[in-house]
Amino acid sequence: MATIRQSNENSINLEAPGVLLSELLGVCEASALHPEAGNVLSLSSASGFWRILSPASGSVSVAWGDRAWTLSAPQAAVFPGGEELSLLAGEDCSLLVLVLQGMAADLVFSACRREGGLFFENGGVAVEHVFSLLSSGGSAAGKAAEASEAAYGLLMSFYGSQSAEPGAGKRLPLVVEAALGIIRRDYAFLDGIGELAERLEVSQEYLTRCFCRFIGMTPGKYLNRVRIENARLLLRQGGHSIQFVSEACGFTNANYFARVFRAAVGMNPAEYARRHSSETDRPHDEDLYVL
Repeated sequence: MATIRQSNENSINLEAPGVLLSELLGVCEASALHPEAGNVLSLSSASGFWRILSPASGSVSVAWGDRAWTLSAPQAAVFPGGEELSLLAGEDCSLLVLVLQGMAADLVFSACRREGGLFFENGGVAVEHVFSLLSSGGSAAGKAAEASEAAYGLLMSFYGSQSAEPGAGKRLPLVVEAALGIIRRDYAFLDGIGELAERLEVSQEYLTRCFCRFIGMTPGKYLNRVRIENARLLLRQGGHSIQFVSEACGFTNANYFARVFRAAVGMNPAEYARRHSSETDRPHDEDLYVL
């Protein structure tokens, strides 16, 4: 099965690539994400899959387990499934995400990992080539063959290039790693950074100092960005009141939510919902193509 996902407001209008030989090598998903500066995203996939991330433009910080580093065009990094990735856009960017599965992907990426790692300095070139084939015209059968060939070429390109372990980036202190996990999981229920520090059994000052040093912003600002990103998703879905979205994302005051949202997005929640009202008139999964 192959899936193309269009994300955020700007569609890339990809066509369905057709059924690939998933047991040997399958492109399960191809996503084009367009996070704005400061947006926080989470990506997850089941075990047995491989996620390839490559910024087509701009840069994005990736937190995986207890490590964090920055990817910028034309770099690419590969991650095994089963663990959530947290992404922070340092600037407006376009991020390409491929999800592969199959025996060929397992063999090649496992070998890369043994021989150096899963970070590729110029890997984005091969990733963009796969996307260009997926977004081109032609019959489903012809596209399936082209996409399969392109995916195999991508594997060979990665296998023959210099790689390094993405985790060679800076290791996050345990308190920062734990704080990120709590924020991503409990953003809707956290009663501020005071509660977060209390749960971590550290002072608020110490938490803020460590978080700023390794993440580049205060935990309060990161928490608000996670909440705003989820608020945008709810508003794009439609059918929710501003009060509901505010409470669902952890804001106890709708007026404060509106001020924070406007500062982050450039418009108030009601304006944002109206601008994207056309998305509420179609099924939420219309941007998924599965054959």
